[in-house]
Order: sequence, then structure tokens, then C-alpha cells
Amino acid sequence: MKQLLVILFAVAMGFHQTYAQDSQKLESFRANVLTQYSMYFSQAQITENGQLELSAIDKYILLSEDVKSGVILKITTAWRDSLVLVQYGSKRELWGWNSTMNTAKLLDEWDIALPAAANVQAINTQKTVMHPWFCYGGGQVLYNSQQNLTVSLNARLGFFLLLNRWDLATTFSVGSTGNVDATGTPWSNIGVMSRVHFPIKKSGIIPNIGADITLASFGDAQTTYVPSLVLGVSWFVGIGRLDIGIKIGDITTGMGGYTMYPAMKTSK
Repeated sequence: MKQLLVILFAVAMGFHQTYAQDSQKLESFRANVLTQYSMYFSQAQITENGQLELSAIDKYILLSEDVKSGVILKITTAWRDSLVLVQYGSKRELWGWNSTMNTAKLLDEWDIALPAAANVQAINTQKTVMHPWFCYGGGQVLYNSQQNLTVSLNARLGFFLLLNRWDLATTFSVGSTGNVDATGTPWSNIGVMSRVHFPIKKSGIIPNIGADITLASFGDAQTTYVPSLVLGVSWFVGIGRLDIGIKIGDITTGMGGYTMYPAMKTSK
């Protein structure tokens, strides 16, 4: 339990540091980027979901969607995040950025002054994109000089609680371990993992830190709870990210796989 508390404390400190970085990032954006587009936007702020929100003025409103896309592309490239919310009057626009194709696309628009029923679909779409689901598939192969071999398949299914910053996922693993000259012992586990991500501006590299607790079953042995510290790094490739990391607990293991974001595929 003491080890788990230490892990959770580290995650909490990382989450606090993320907010501090966001504040510094916003101030830098206002000083270095927003001033270049003051003919279109009067102010910038971060929403409670960690999303950049721009307040547009008349000159922006009169632009065509293609011209808006070019402006937003420059904004998102400088901000280095996948979504930007633009608001003017009662109107809202949700723009998405595809870093691989280097394009910006209008994902949704709605009017908050309309009756609630007319906004249900827009609001649901916004929530889905702001808190995207993801699925991860990966594996491990460990072999040592004593000819002991461990092979496993890993999967995660989860969603972002805070856009591109904090996620929560259910984890599944199955595998076998033993000497290559003998029958391996099967094992499996199911657990919960939560990570805080720290996107590095202009690099596309995203380090992360988090905690994982699993209910592990090894052969005929009794199941046990195993807490771990999770450290990793990822970067965007296609409709998802390549993920590499390590889990530090009773033993230290490496992980490698690919995380897919279905919403990114459908929004292209």
C-alpha cells in the first residue's frame, strides 16, 4: 500500500505540473502567436477541459471555411494540440488538427442560443472528440541466457479524462513463461492504468507517467494485486501513436505497441 501511495503521489505531482505548464504555454501563446492574429481573435484562454478557446471578431466571421482552415492550421501548429474551440456570440466552432497530414478541419459547429434539443448532437459530438476513446495493442518477448522465455500480448481500452493530458484505461494481458525445453506456465492479468501526458512543443514526442494496478494470475497460484509505476513515451503515427514504456513494480518490464484513436480516423 505504501508503494502505491508513492506512485499516486508522483502522478498527482505530475498532473499539477501539467497545469503549471499549460499556464506558461498560454502566456507564451498570447505574447508570440495571438498578437499575429489580432485581426481575427481578441483573446485566448484554456477551458476546463484543457482546450484552447479563441474569441473571434467580425473579420474572422466573414472568412470562408477554406480561409478559416488556413488560419486555424497556423494556430494549431503553434499551439501543438489537436483541437481548438472558436467562439463568437452564441456560435461555436470545433476545429481539429491532423499533425500527420498537416491539415485543419472544421469538426463541428453549433449555436448555444438554439433550443437544447437542437444542440444535443453537437454537444455529444464535442464530448466524444474532447474525450476520445482509444485502444492499444502490443506485446513483450523476454529471453535470457538460461533459455527462459516469456511471451505476452497486451491490450488497453480507455479514454481521455482531459484532452491529450490525462487518460484512464482498463488493461488486459495474457502470456506464458518458462524454459524453452519445458512446457510454459500460462499467466494473465486485468487491471486499471492511468497516465498523465506531457506533450513537448514542436517535437511530436509525448512522455508520460502514471500508475497501474493489476489482478495477476500465474498458473494455479492464487491471484494477487500488483501495483506498478508506469513510465513511457509516444509519438503520432497515422491515426494513433507508437507507445514505448516500462512498468516498475515487483519486477521491471518493457512494453511496446500501438495506440489507435478511432475518432481521428472518422474526422479526417
